[in-house]
Amino acid sequence: MKNTVELMTDRLHLRKIKSDDYKEIFECWTSNPEVCKYVTWDVHKTNTETKEIVDLWINEYANDYTFRWLVTLKNTKEIIGMIDVINKNIQYMTAEIGYCYGQKYWGKGYATEALTKVIDFLHSVGFATVYAEHFKSNIASGKVMEKAGMQYEATLRSRVINKFGKREDVCVYSSVIDSDIIKNENKTY
Repeated sequence: MKNTVELMTDRLHLRKIKSDDYKEIFECWTSNPEVCKYVTWDVHKTNTETKEIVDLWINEYANDYTFRWLVTLKNTKEIIGMIDVINKNIQYMTAEIGYCYGQKYWGKGYATEALTKVIDFLHSVGFATVYAEHFKSNIASGKVMEKAGMQYEATLRSRVINKFGKREDVCVYSSVIDSDIIKNENKTY
């Protein structure tokens, strides 16, 4: 089974996180309250908090089936976000994707570009179902999923408590392939 491998798109380079990336990650998204409004974790107050989670993420690369990419601009190598498999079921070969991008990179198509590439990669290594969820209020994330070819499945009622202390619905999208389709193992990413 493949683990996290480098992936390229027209504009993006998706790579493993390195230990010295934590400062840029902190500046880009973990310290931004607007970014954190739609995720389950809280804003990081110091880059030490980000370093601790980055160290954990790096250690997880040693595990089979860890798929986690730092998303950078191909031309400048500037860190713009992250995309990873946050939940998986190896028995049924299903994978849930999560992603987060710095606010200044929203609305430029980067999230869709990276998500499309990761879905394609995960299908190519055997995941029949790739899915993602978003808070119902995060309409932009649903649009990213749709543009990446995912189909709306359901709204799970009252599944999370948002940053304002209110219960919120979660919308689910997926990309499904027939697991009997022959995979192109020699595909270049």
